[in-house]
Amino acid sequence: KADAGDKDSKLIYDAYIYQIAKEIGQDAAVLSGKVDAILLTGGIAYNKGITGKIAERVSFIAPVVVYPGEDELLALTQGALRVLKGEEKAKEYV
Repeated sequence: KADAGDKDSKLIYDAYIYQIAKEIGQDAAVLSGKVDAILLTGGIAYNKGITGKIAERVSFIAPVVVYPGEDELLALTQGALRVLKGEEKAKEYV
């Protein structure tokens, strides 16, 4: 809708990009600027328009790498299997 000219959608789209860039900047400040790379991942990383606009705002901090995909569930499943097979000890975070 934003690409089609819907003003409300464009506002939300721009706010989304702004907020992500702001969070990346905050994290860079906490790390005292010692950032090797900025990784953009998840399903939204398939959207080159969004990742490109984020990269425009934050690439001065560090190189931006886009890694599209939702691998979180696979990683969780593989970790659980390692615990069940006794290959790894379960960790508890309190």
